[in-house]
Amino acid sequence: MKAGRRTKMKALINFGKGFRATANSTRMVLLLFIINLIFSLILAFPLYHSLKNSFGSSLVGERMAKGFDYLWWEEFRDQSRGLETTFTPSIIGKGAILDNLQALVEMRIFNFPPLLLIVVIFYIILHTFLAGGILTTFNQEKQKFSMKKFFEGSGFLFSRFFSLTILSWIPFLAVGIFLAAGFESIVSSVSQSAISEIKPFYYALISSAIIFLLFLLLQMVFDYARIKIVLEDKRDVLKSSLQALSFALRHPFATVFLYALLFLIQAGVTVVYVLAKEALPQSNFLEVLGAFFLQQIFIFAVIWLRCWLYSSQMELYRYLK
Repeated sequence: MKAGRRTKMKALINFGKGFRATANSTRMVLLLFIINLIFSLILAFPLYHSLKNSFGSSLVGERMAKGFDYLWWEEFRDQSRGLETTFTPSIIGKGAILDNLQALVEMRIFNFPPLLLIVVIFYIILHTFLAGGILTTFNQEKQKFSMKKFFEGSGFLFSRFFSLTILSWIPFLAVGIFLAAGFESIVSSVSQSAISEIKPFYYALISSAIIFLLFLLLQMVFDYARIKIVLEDKRDVLKSSLQALSFALRHPFATVFLYALLFLIQAGVTVVYVLAKEALPQSNFLEVLGAFFLQQIFIFAVIWLRCWLYSSQMELYRYLK
């Protein structure tokens, strides 16, 4: 019991240190938000023009403002190519978040159209590049954000972080493809003998939860591998990954408790955002603009929380090492 309390205290102490470090680097979070916004707008413009051309001078635009027009969408879907295929009913409201989670668990990334797959790969590379700048900023004795040091750190660490990203896909794919295939076989077997759909549903739900949990744990381990590379200037990414795994296994309660704490905060923020967006009417331009700003606040919060996680994990690694 005492050991559990001490573990929680260790995690909470570094949770607080990470919060202060992130608060001192709010300009960095703002930079990351702007980069994300620019990336999103680059993708949004082609889709916007496709939708505008499809709506034309018809009443579809007005119907879409009041509710999703499924008849129009079925025709649009049949003609869609590339990024346009991502415009589905599931992207509206809370469906977008659930759809993204399902796509992650089912590893649907490989079913994306070639153009969209290229965009996803580019985003992963961009995220890998920026991670170097984030950890470099948090590794400074005086945590004062500097764009010069941020991008210098991003460039200096990119080759190692990129190699680590490629390495990380091996266990991710093993879980997402092979383990998922095993679970799918079990669910299929249960479905054939089940009287109702309730039992197969729970089996599918539990298997998806296990896969998602394993994804989170793998992400946590590779976070510590990045932190180890930065703090100790390691160049061997495989050795750093194994040592990060060893670190997580030596301190399972502290590392998992800290990760779970930030994950639950993000889940809470997501629920608040979804409820607020669902309650916000979007029948005119100002209301749509308000929904857009609400979404940007949410994205800023998610980026802030990701930086908070990085800084807290770095503080915990220093504390326990």
